[in-house]
Amino acid sequence: MIFKRKAYDKIVEWKNSKVRDSALLIEGARRIGKTTLVKEFAKNYYDDNYIYIDFKVATNELKEIFNDLKNIDNFFSLLFLLTGKSIKKGGLIIFDEVQFCPKARESIKYLVLDNRFDYIETGSLISIKENTKNIQIPSEERKIEMYPMDFEEFLWANDDYYTIDYIKDAYKAKTKIDEKIHKELMNKFRKYMAIGGMPKVLDVFMSTNSYYEADKIKKDIISLYKDDLRKHDNAYKTNCELLFDSIPYQLSKESTRFFVSNSFTDKRASQLEKSLFDLSDFKMVNIVYDFNNPDTFFELTKKSGLFKLYCVDTGLLVTELLKNNGDDINDSYKRIIMDDINYNFGSIFESLCCQMLVAKGIKPYYHTFKYNIEEKEKNYEIDFMYQKNFKTYAIEVKSTKRFENKSLLALKEKYKHLKIELFIVSPKTFNIETKYNVPIYMVPFI
Repeated sequence: MIFKRKAYDKIVEWKNSKVRDSALLIEGARRIGKTTLVKEFAKNYYDDNYIYIDFKVATNELKEIFNDLKNIDNFFSLLFLLTGKSIKKGGLIIFDEVQFCPKARESIKYLVLDNRFDYIETGSLISIKENTKNIQIPSEERKIEMYPMDFEEFLWANDDYYTIDYIKDAYKAKTKIDEKIHKELMNKFRKYMAIGGMPKVLDVFMSTNSYYEADKIKKDIISLYKDDLRKHDNAYKTNCELLFDSIPYQLSKESTRFFVSNSFTDKRASQLEKSLFDLSDFKMVNIVYDFNNPDTFFELTKKSGLFKLYCVDTGLLVTELLKNNGDDINDSYKRIIMDDINYNFGSIFESLCCQMLVAKGIKPYYHTFKYNIEEKEKNYEIDFMYQKNFKTYAIEVKSTKRFENKSLLALKEKYKHLKIELFIVSPKTFNIETKYNVPIYMVPFI
């Protein structure tokens, strides 16, 4: 099944750009729907005037023609012969899984300058990074970051085009949401939280109506990710798999902060930093750093050694958390969605909040600080802080309807000279009379 994706509009924007001096590279983790999206775009905008090359299965003979582009006419003649298809000027050539042919990516510089055709590249970042160390990365690339399906795309897949508009309008108008409506909104949101945003997972669930079958696909994706990371670790002496594998354990603790000492023994800081850098590039995790000073750009006072790791897709996180549960999978998912389970969802809500912020192009941080309350110094932590349009935002995530906002109040008092927008994200309904409180499904709009 083909799902409507927001990244599609970005590809169209590239296609319609008046300055056409670059190929398009779609970056993202594996199994998030890059190939399906590009092929659908090609059919809609180029009819049959495009060539699709999957370098994962391409012959060595086809890959070798990218080693020599001195005679560009000869290159295209060979390309058409080996693919069995020719296209007219203005057509599209797709390099899928481009990481399996680094020379094809390097050739983009010359192919774009030739100005005969348009080019789109896709590939999993973990392999792109591994296979481009000996080539010159072309500057003639425009990059699009693609993520798993967000809540709105999830609703679109279920032919629901009303819910998000309702949420947007309610937030904009600061309208109180009736408890019955809020309950239905939370049921939809929890369903998204549990299933996640991987297209194949959603496709299987929609065709089988089985959480068990959907969970099996998620396990396959997790296994695929870990295999990729293991190969990368063996090649580059990093610890990416260990970090990735530690996420469920770290998030299950009272503090979701990632303590390196829990997973490493006698590892150099540089090795850890390289592992984090690679994980961030691979888009398999969202990394959130602590920082010192809200008075300036957060990145300038980032604490490299203090960070949190969140799974890029909460559906995968739920599968990891349930893998040793022992209960019936279908029943466990239903209980999660109906909020009928004795489990603290704080870590999942926090992970999903991070996921939604990143999908909106926001780089979140967390902030730890000390402040004197009643002549006693106390430690505080804000789950997420970020800067946008020269404004500062602070978010605390709560998984229950009963909560306190001591951390936000302490933040407000300590940095009273700053104008910081404060929010508590929770499963509680939206009520303008309840200061700071926003239901978690409204996070993309705050």
